[in-house]
Amino acid sequence: MLTPELFIKRALQAVAVQKIEVVQSLWSGYGEIARYQVKQAASSMNVIMKTIRWQEIPSHPRGWQSKLSHQRKVHSYQVEANWYTRWADQCAEQVRMPRLLDHLQQDDVMYLLMEDLDDSGFFVRHDQLAYEQTVVVLHWLASFHSIHLIPQPNTDWPEGLWKNGSYWHLATRPDEWQVMAEGELKQAATDLDKALRRSPYQTLIHGDAKVANFCFHGNEDLVAAVDFQYVGKGVGVQDVAYFLGSCLTEEQLEMHLEYLLDVYFTELSRCLIAMGESSDLAESVTQDWYRLFPIAWADFQRFLMGWCPTHHKNTAFSRRITERALQQLQS
Repeated sequence: MLTPELFIKRALQAVAVQKIEVVQSLWSGYGEIARYQVKQAASSMNVIMKTIRWQEIPSHPRGWQSKLSHQRKVHSYQVEANWYTRWADQCAEQVRMPRLLDHLQQDDVMYLLMEDLDDSGFFVRHDQLAYEQTVVVLHWLASFHSIHLIPQPNTDWPEGLWKNGSYWHLATRPDEWQVMAEGELKQAATDLDKALRRSPYQTLIHGDAKVANFCFHGNEDLVAAVDFQYVGKGVGVQDVAYFLGSCLTEEQLEMHLEYLLDVYFTELSRCLIAMGESSDLAESVTQDWYRLFPIAWADFQRFLMGWCPTHHKNTAFSRRITERALQQLQS
């Protein structure tokens, strides 16, 4: 098995390779993301290496380790490799993400060698945002969703990615559903899932669009996304709901949600029309996904109430949106 340093050296025809730092350990001990300095004959640069090891079931920080969770995680890394090697080139320049430089899968190890976004100017990270700062991400999501919109897709689409995107998709989370408290939300889980899957306007969703997975440019008017382990079929508001819930307080959501949804849908319509789609189609997609926003929110709330019901995201605001979705299912 090649060491990371030797793999990078061969892939980039480097003179020398040095590990600078571990940027992040992967969830549950599956590996690491590290920064390396690469010296070539006439220049040097930094690169990012994602090293994944899956020879055994690691421990989960919340006690959720199981064969199913291990299989889900292993598949997620294969999906990420498929994304970068088969799908990423379809995205326009405005849908920025790290460029894949090379990759290797051998035995129980995978290497993904990527551009260092910090070196490309995307060096700002946020845990929370002012509501105005969300606009650049909402525009990124709108562009991403418009590019991959595919009404009534074939059953084998999207090849190599998740048939249902997002890390909280019901079919992959039976353990969390099982431990939910009995009640209306638990009983409605399947109906929430069906409502999202039955939308005639499917696209690719990022599937883990939290604010931590967006790298902001130094001037904050551009953004790039990382971590495509859960990219797959879905409706755009699944990403929008998860993103807004990850970066805004309950008070910010109360005050600005409708405005931010308008920002997203306006940009989505603009992108679709710019791609040659009709204004009627853009309007139909907008209306359908706007109707599904509370459903998408409640679908994540369903996961949260099984995974960690004491989580800070379980707010009164979130419960109200969820209640609205449950009423919507009955109407």
